[in-house]
Amino acid sequence: MEKVEQPRISRVERLAGLLAVAGGILICFAAVLVTISVAGRRLFNKPVPGDYEMVEISVGIAVFAFLAYTAAKSGHIAVDTFTLKLRPRLTAVIDGVWDLVLAAFLGFFSWGLLAGGLNARAYGETLIQLAWPIWPVYLVCSLLAALACLVTLAVALLKIKGSP
Repeated sequence: MEKVEQPRISRVERLAGLLAVAGGILICFAAVLVTISVAGRRLFNKPVPGDYEMVEISVGIAVFAFLAYTAAKSGHIAVDTFTLKLRPRLTAVIDGVWDLVLAAFLGFFSWGLLAGGLNARAYGETLIQLAWPIWPVYLVCSLLAALACLVTLAVALLKIKGSP
């Protein structure tokens, strides 16, 4: 059974890594956009129209794109003050339980983003400067939060079960 689980873990980590790279590309896009907009504003008095909104969207999506990778690598912040003297197995179980809590919150966030996206679509909400519909951003973030939830759940179960 070990041989079956290991490739799945590798695929999950690979997908999470690809999402993190996509998030990094979005952050780089935002940085270039800000640079061009500031230079355009300073040199030609012509900033990029809607630059604030595009940066907000890019950074928001990037944050959700990073969550699955952070979960896959157990990279979230942990305070181990009370578990330093415990056995490693018990510490892993406690970490797994906290990962289950995180997975629950990520699932809740995903649901809330989905509901918000559906409401934004129903009411025709758009960005202010660009007049683009906002609902696709909600749905992308909802999907990314759901993927992070599933990865976090898998990591939690592996910790609780005792896999390396």
